[in-house]
Amino acid sequence: MIMVSTVLALQHPDPTIPIRPVRLTDVEELHRVCWQDRSQSAVHRLIARTQQFAVQGRGLGVVVMTAPGSDKLLGYGQLTAWPRCGEISDLYVDDRYRSRGIGTAMIQYLVRTSRQMLLPAVEIGVALSNPRALALYRRLGFTDDRTVQVDLGSGTESVRYLMLDVPPLRP
Repeated sequence: MIMVSTVLALQHPDPTIPIRPVRLTDVEELHRVCWQDRSQSAVHRLIARTQQFAVQGRGLGVVVMTAPGSDKLLGYGQLTAWPRCGEISDLYVDDRYRSRGIGTAMIQYLVRTSRQMLLPAVEIGVALSNPRALALYRRLGFTDDRTVQVDLGSGTESVRYLMLDVPPLRP
């Protein structure tokens, strides 16, 4: 049995990394920073759907800012509640700010949200062509679950899904 205190994904995120819920007003900056390969309207649809899930209590999208209250964004991630577990997806950290704990903090924030939502587990997928992200997820305590073939926009790729059991928060 893994002790909760040793699983990094279950720890509190670094309080010096400013994270807040995504807003529709973030679309232009998210398009510029995270998804220049997508149309701005596609980014708008993603954020609008994420916000709809948040209103329904089925998820949350978050952004990381350069500083509290800043409009300059460094990354994005989202949690969606599905019938059997939560899914963390669409994680992105600006290339210039990687390896600074930002991805770790976003995942910890989203895992904490999943605990508040009483989800039993969280999964996260990663293209096997992205070994850095795979190593991060394993370091945070996620374990391999399954590998599937997915078209990620430039052809079919192998995607590994990892799982993390999420114990409820204690009062």
